[in-house]
Order: sequence, then structure tokens, then C-alpha cells
Amino acid sequence: MPVNAITTKTKRGMGPQRGAALVIAIFSLMLISVVATVLIVTAGTQNAIKSNYRSAMRAFYDAKAGLEEARGRMWTSNPDSAALLNCIFIGGQPMQLGKACYIINPAGGENVDPRDPGNTYADTEYAQEWAGATPPADAQLILSTSPNTGIAGPLYKWVRITPRTEASAGMAISGGTQRDSINPLFFDGAHQMLSAGGTVSGEAQVLTITSLAVTPNGSRRMLQYSVAAPALPQAFPTFPAAVTLDGNGFTTPPGKNGTIGGSTNVQINGQDGSTHSDDYGVPAIGYTNSNDASAVTKAASPAANYLSPENTPTVGVASLPPLLETPGGLDSLVQSITRSADLVLSPPSGTPADQTSLTSMSAANPMVVVVNGDFHLSHASGGSFTGYGLLLVTGTLYYDPDDSWNGIILVIGKGVFDGSQHGSNGQINGSVLVANTRDSSGNLLTSLGPASFNLTGGGQVIRYNSKSVNGAEGLMTYQVLSFREIQQTTP
Repeated sequence: MPVNAITTKTKRGMGPQRGAALVIAIFSLMLISVVATVLIVTAGTQNAIKSNYRSAMRAFYDAKAGLEEARGRMWTSNPDSAALLNCIFIGGQPMQLGKACYIINPAGGENVDPRDPGNTYADTEYAQEWAGATPPADAQLILSTSPNTGIAGPLYKWVRITPRTEASAGMAISGGTQRDSINPLFFDGAHQMLSAGGTVSGEAQVLTITSLAVTPNGSRRMLQYSVAAPALPQAFPTFPAAVTLDGNGFTTPPGKNGTIGGSTNVQINGQDGSTHSDDYGVPAIGYTNSNDASAVTKAASPAANYLSPENTPTVGVASLPPLLETPGGLDSLVQSITRSADLVLSPPSGTPADQTSLTSMSAANPMVVVVNGDFHLSHASGGSFTGYGLLLVTGTLYYDPDDSWNGIILVIGKGVFDGSQHGSNGQINGSVLVANTRDSSGNLLTSLGPASFNLTGGGQVIRYNSKSVNGAEGLMTYQVLSFREIQQTTP
């Protein structure tokens, strides 16, 4: 066969495959382009989601900061409390229905007026809680304050404080389907209750705090607290005695001599140490069960060691709110104090904590300390210690009379105050309460057990001091009863 014929036949056989590589290359580039486009779009979407989430969470925490600023400024020890408290409790009376107080937090040059329906930050939630009403025109606007001048704070726009009713809360606390809209709610330390005629004697009014935050890119979050005054000062406007034995029956710690005193130098004094007058104060020792009169009087020996103001019994029945004469009510008080505590100690069983944990405490920095277990108020090195504030012990309190405490000591739970250690120089200025609410296994009792108290360690004094008591109670902030988020129409 001629060479030319062979060459021609070979070239014709390769003809159908010509350009295949180019098609494959183009297809591969198209596929890569699609994948790259998808990755770019996905990355952009993820960034947008992250940005929206970050903005939404920022708005959430800004709104939460607004709630906390309002709650903090309702604390009487807060230096910025005056303007807000004068707005909420005019003349010291409970907040009246139809009243509202706003804390506003405008950015530079911004107008924030939640009372104005045309304002960018109008309070539209008010109508939802108060049957279509608009915020009262006379509602006071109070500027937010910050101790950190020049530092950008949270971007909440306003915080509103109003009284709480069944209707505004959206629930029928008193039962049934009707929601009362004319009587404010109060809190007894365990439950919210409907008032009759606007007040409940000795109980804390429930208030609603609502906060709106808006970020620069438009994310909006609205949060709400219901709050009540701290449980301790509501429970004890004044303590009924220098030492209050709250329970059914009276004992002394195991192995002790069965007396409250027992030393000629021991003294419990109900005369108010903050007035420098013997005419004001409370009984030296109070007990809540009248059947304990004989046992407590016999244990309070010698009688000359127990002092009270003129015409006030040295040892007598102490009057407490009914809730605080039940294990459940006292346990609610313990839980409330624990939630507001500066320090909570939970030592292992059989290993008491001691005041070495309180190194940051001082006269300038009083604290609320809760010990879930036993506590030694005694100095291991043999020196002395002085505490300031509120001490709550749920186990046994071992008190060394060389040490001192200025404020309130509560021994609620196991209910044992053992002051039989040696010593002579310490003093408790304030008030002491002992209550047995739990059995040896830690279970809540159905009725109060016997309060156990012994103070025989040497020369020492427990003296009622209203200033120290009030100072310790002033460490407690408003307690949060509930928390919720109110859905907004934007992210």
C-alpha cells in the first residue's frame, strides 16, 4: 500500500476526538467556578448570620444591663438611688397603679422619649400590659448614670419600672380565670399575693422592670424582670431581740452545760448600742414558742447578765411574721439571701469553714456570707478576727468569744450556735437568730425543731445594735422573682 494512503487513513481515524481536551478543560473550569461561587455565597451567608447573631446577642445583653442598672439603683445603698426611689415610692408609699418611671440612655444627640408614640423608641409594650393605655404623660425620665465617664456603656435605650398586677403580669395568681387589674401584687418571701385595697402590711410590693435595647444595625431585644424588695429587711423591719430563738423547744449543743450563760462575765444586752441610751432596744433573749418560757428563763442565768431597756422584758416572747415560724418560710429566706450573697462557702461534711475565707472583708467592705455547712468563727492562730455584714450558717456555728462580728448572724438549718470556746475579748454587735429547720440528714422539717444555743466561753457580749443591723440589711439588693424576653418584630 502506498505510504500516502496509510497516512491519510490514520488522520481520518483521529478526527472525532479532536477538541475533547478543550471541552473537558472548559467543563472543569465551569465546575470549579460553581464550587467557588457556592463557597463565596456560603461564606457570605455565614458572615451575615454571625453578624446578625452577634448583634442580636449584643442587644440581649445590653437590655439585661439595663435591667440590672434599674435593679441596682433601687438598692438604697446605691449612691444613685435617690432620684429613682423618689420617682417609684413617692413619700415612701407603695408605687401606685398608673405610675411609671423611666431610665433613659440616649446616644449623643439622640432623643429617647418612650412616652411619645411617634418616637423611634416608643414604649409600645405598655399598652399590652395595661389594656391599651399609653404611658403616662407625667412619667419621669431619669438619665442613666455611669461611674466610668468617657467609656461607652451598654446601648439599651430605656428601662421602665411599673407596679405589677395580675392583669399586667398576664396570670391569675389568686386562681380562676379573671385577672385583677386594680390591686397591686405583693410578695411574702415565698409567694406573690393579691393585695386588698392596695397594700399588704409587712410584705414587699412586686414591681416590673422592662428594658429595651437597640443596636446600631437595628437589632432589638426587650427583657423583663419582676422584682421585690430583699427578703431579709421585709422579714425583719426590726429584729425582735438581741438573740432570737425561733423554734419549738430550746436546747444547748450536745455535751454542754445546759445554760445560755454560765459565766459571770457573759452578757447579752438588748439595749440599743447605736443610741448610747439604755431606754431604747429590744429584749435580750426572745423565743417564739410560749411553752419555752420556763426552759429559756432557767437557762438565762445569772439573771443580772441579761439586760433590756426599761419596761422591756429581759427574756420574753418574740413576735415574728407567721412565715418565719415555719421551716418552709425560713428556707425561702435562706435561698433568697444565698442568691444575693457576696460569698457562698460549701465546706465538706465534717470540715468546717472558718474566717480565713473572709480575707476581703473589712469595715469598708462588709459582705453577705452564706455557709452551707459548719463554720468556725474563731482564729486558728489564737489571734482575733472582726467580721462585718451578714453571716448565714446552715450547719453549726462555732463561736470563739475572742472574735467579733458587726451586723447580723443567722443560724438557720441545723440551728446550733455553740459559743463554748475559750475567750473573753470579742463582741457581737447587731443581732443573732437561731432556727432549726432541717434534720440531721438535711431534710426539711414539717415544723420547727428546737433552737440550740450556748454561750459559756468566757467574758463576752452580744449587744443589739440597730445601726449594725440596718447596715447588714442594706447589703441586700432587690430580688428577681421572674425573668422573660418579650418578642420583638425585628431580629
